[in-house]
Amino acid sequence: MTNQVFDFGRFWNYFKYDLKQMWRNHSKPALFIGGMELLLYVVWVLLALVFTGHWSGPVLAARITVFVVAFTVLELYQTRTYGHLTDPQKGSAWLMVPASTLEKFISMILITLIVIPVLFLVAFYAVDSILALLDPTVGDSILGMGVNGLQGLMDEMAGISGNSLVHLSIGSVLWIWIFGFIANFLYFLLCGICFKRYKILGGIGILFLLSIVMSIVAAATIPTWSENLVYLEDSQAADFMATTFRWISVWTVVLAVGEAVGIYYRIKTLKH
Repeated sequence: MTNQVFDFGRFWNYFKYDLKQMWRNHSKPALFIGGMELLLYVVWVLLALVFTGHWSGPVLAARITVFVVAFTVLELYQTRTYGHLTDPQKGSAWLMVPASTLEKFISMILITLIVIPVLFLVAFYAVDSILALLDPTVGDSILGMGVNGLQGLMDEMAGISGNSLVHLSIGSVLWIWIFGFIANFLYFLLCGICFKRYKILGGIGILFLLSIVMSIVAAATIPTWSENLVYLEDSQAADFMATTFRWISVWTVVLAVGEAVGIYYRIKTLKH
């Protein structure tokens, strides 16, 4: 008897179907986001030819800025990847697809957190590396600079940790960064399947309201927190900062898990 909750064969068939639908509906925006550096390159070269008369590729700082912008756009775009579920016709058709809620949820999470980011990174770094290889005026690729600079970053963090109350490590920073990225992607995915209209504006609006609340809380607590930290011994202050850092890590994980639970509950109770 087929398991109604999770069957690997049925899940695999649905996952392949989900991938095909994702590519069919979102391939053009994905290629545009992943290839934003190519647009920067064309504009930069044209402006250099007009104003200086010399061929010149974009500098590293400009390319990194475009990467950050493109990654932010990719986060916001998660409101669109499954946003069609709130449409009565398309959402009803999705509900009729022969797969369990858990299978659809796992497929959604895998595509959102692994497939889409990996394809974006591959596309963006491929364009950047090819431009750096073909045009000497571009300089080193972002990927090459990142690999070469990783050891320097680790050494710098070790030096900071040895001379401050906060003992940093590349592992702890990556942990917070990874779960922060997961929380951001899941948040906009959740907004996309909850809001029927103005999905991006709705998500940004909630973040704006939360930032106001957090600012009020921070204004009320940080002065007292800083004053208490001053009167602690160095070892106590270091332990206090380490505890604060751990709580930030735990909160990031809890936030990501809570968003995943919200997504599962939303698709489980989705009706039209």
